[in-house]
Amino acid sequence: MLDKKYCIQLAECDGNSKDVYSFDEIEIGTWVDGKPIYRKVITGKLANDSGNGISFANVSDLKINQLINLYGNAIGKTVADHMILQTSYNRPSGLFTAVNMFYNADSENVYYNFINTNGTYSGSTAYVVLEYTKK
Repeated sequence: MLDKKYCIQLAECDGNSKDVYSFDEIEIGTWVDGKPIYRKVITGKLANDSGNGISFANVSDLKINQLINLYGNAIGKTVADHMILQTSYNRPSGLFTAVNMFYNADSENVYYNFINTNGTYSGSTAYVVLEYTKK
């Protein structure tokens, strides 16, 4: 009887790993319904002031059927502060901010809600990773 299990991960010999993050659309796997899953990084600026339902990007060109995952990061104005998206407001001991992003299939836009109490992330650049199947 074997006590240990081992897994072998294969990568394509041409160097095209499935763990690539790019501004180009990349096929990264297969969803439960058999459709290919794609990943693409988009970037944009966060608002200067707090708000709800702020448009981040129109992604209609991606032809998203089902959004599988949405995550990313933003770097504050001092470059010392790094925030991982989705993050919730967690003061007094944590960040002075909250960002919650979501995709709306009707408008084909990525939106976000933003609470920014001390300006650390006002106007900062966010990098958002979308993983999705296509229509």
